[in-house]
Amino acid sequence: MARQKKETRASAQRRKHWQDRLAAARAAYASELEAMEQNDALYAGARECATPGGGTAARKSSNVRNIVYELVESQVDPTVPMPRVEAVHEGDEALAKAVEALLRHKAQLLHFSEMNDVQERTTPVLGASFWQVDWDARAGFHCTLGDVSVTDRHPRQIIPQPGVSELEKMDYVFVLVSKSKRELARRYGVDSDALDGEEPGARGPEAKPTDELVTQIIAYYRNRRGGVGMFSWAGEATLADEPECQARLEEVCARCGAPVRGGVCTVCGSDKTVLRARGCQTLSHDVALYGGGTARRGERVPDYDPGRFPLVVRRNVSRFGSLLGTSDAAVVRDQQEAIKKLGTKIDEKVLKGGSFVTLPDGVRVETTDRELKILRVKNPADKALIDVLNVQPDVSKDRAVLEENYQWAKSTLGITDAFQGKYDSSAISGTAKEFSANQAAGRLQSKREQKNAAYARLYEMMFRFLLAYADQPVPYAERAADGSQRFSPFDRWQFLRRDDAGELYWDDEFIFSVDPSATLSSNRSVLWEQMDQKYQSGAFGPAQDVSSRLLYWTLLERLDYPHAGEVKAELEKQAASAAAQQGGETIALPEL
Repeated sequence: MARQKKETRASAQRRKHWQDRLAAARAAYASELEAMEQNDALYAGARECATPGGGTAARKSSNVRNIVYELVESQVDPTVPMPRVEAVHEGDEALAKAVEALLRHKAQLLHFSEMNDVQERTTPVLGASFWQVDWDARAGFHCTLGDVSVTDRHPRQIIPQPGVSELEKMDYVFVLVSKSKRELARRYGVDSDALDGEEPGARGPEAKPTDELVTQIIAYYRNRRGGVGMFSWAGEATLADEPECQARLEEVCARCGAPVRGGVCTVCGSDKTVLRARGCQTLSHDVALYGGGTARRGERVPDYDPGRFPLVVRRNVSRFGSLLGTSDAAVVRDQQEAIKKLGTKIDEKVLKGGSFVTLPDGVRVETTDRELKILRVKNPADKALIDVLNVQPDVSKDRAVLEENYQWAKSTLGITDAFQGKYDSSAISGTAKEFSANQAAGRLQSKREQKNAAYARLYEMMFRFLLAYADQPVPYAERAADGSQRFSPFDRWQFLRRDDAGELYWDDEFIFSVDPSATLSSNRSVLWEQMDQKYQSGAFGPAQDVSSRLLYWTLLERLDYPHAGEVKAELEKQAASAAAQQGGETIALPEL
């Protein structure tokens, strides 16, 4: 076990400074954190009922129709928007395509589909979700050191600066991360016994405390030059204090400041060193600049700094003056509470109703399970007094009000029966039903735009981290125009430029968005169906012509249709044989 580092007085004072800031930020954010708990409970189908005054009723619901869960799940979109990168400057088109292909590759490698599945629930329930982008020095392939990493962050893990609603306009922001004590002790060289302060809420709404975990608090802040600094602690142990957490560091002499190699300063002979932001590096080899020119060995090249907080927010619906968006659960909370109470009322009415037997005084009914039961009466008059009363309460009005609240909730969120795939009595034809579904999709388009914008910012952040820290070429694969797979490396030195003043700089000026057609292009089964329709409609020529069939199966082969290559090869053989027999020319496919 590593010994705990001796903490200086200055470090303890800085930790106290950030702890006080966190306490103030939490107090200002308390209402949002409380709303998150309530919205999470609604989505989970909590049985507690709210009173008109906002409190919690003593009586719980016996039957919860969870409309929050139903309406949130109705909107889940499993598709991951793929990146689209456009050049700003002439001559950068090829680089833009290379960046786009690299980011597509990273989206698959980092399993964005799994994170998207979680965020599709978190975002509408709580109003927003987050990604954290970092450079993981321990990741990468065999021949590369490090790789970009993307982590899903729950809104409960982010505590913003009070009064500021945009991340990049904040002076600081806090991130709460649950880590094991042994991991923090190993990484930061502190005593695991000194680590405490586990907050289960950072792991989820229903997490339980455990002695093996601790909450690491990371404060990202703007330093004096406008870059990003980081201070981190757990309990009363300081873990990291990095005023330039995104800068490239170098070892320098603590006495004279000269760069040190081998542990001893060659200028003054001191063996005491410190880490300092490098700022720039000296080229050890010539670099051919993209578009012409050369950066010569020995020239000083500025280090690229991402310069942004490593967080990206994805909002549900924009809300002015708030870091988070509007929560769907909060919008339909009144309807959900009414439905819980009405469901309980209907249960009580139905269960308390039943059949009652009237008997003359003194007459008893046999209560065994025999088919023929004996009932002894004294005279025919007693028999006439025996009767059964069926008491069935009227719940039609309760059910009507319940259904009305359900329709209100759906109308509020813009969800129709046709959008959910249910029977829609208002749509009397297939076209009308399609129109109804499209109308609902149109109302939900704002949420899709928020999702697309968030993914665009995420891809831009990933590019910035790769441009800053990918010292070795990063391999990636892409699909070429002819359907084959092409392997290429991402080399950040291709983005080095020289301006008109002769200064070297890094070109990060690209437009990042998402490609709406990328989802269709990745769904091969849909493309196969469309190919069938186009072939049958004659888009490739007469369906019976060999050239049309060859073109059709060639395209299916490029779309990875099973055994398409074998069918294409057999058709080519048949075409060649027929041409040989007729003494004609073989059929040539048009260039695609």
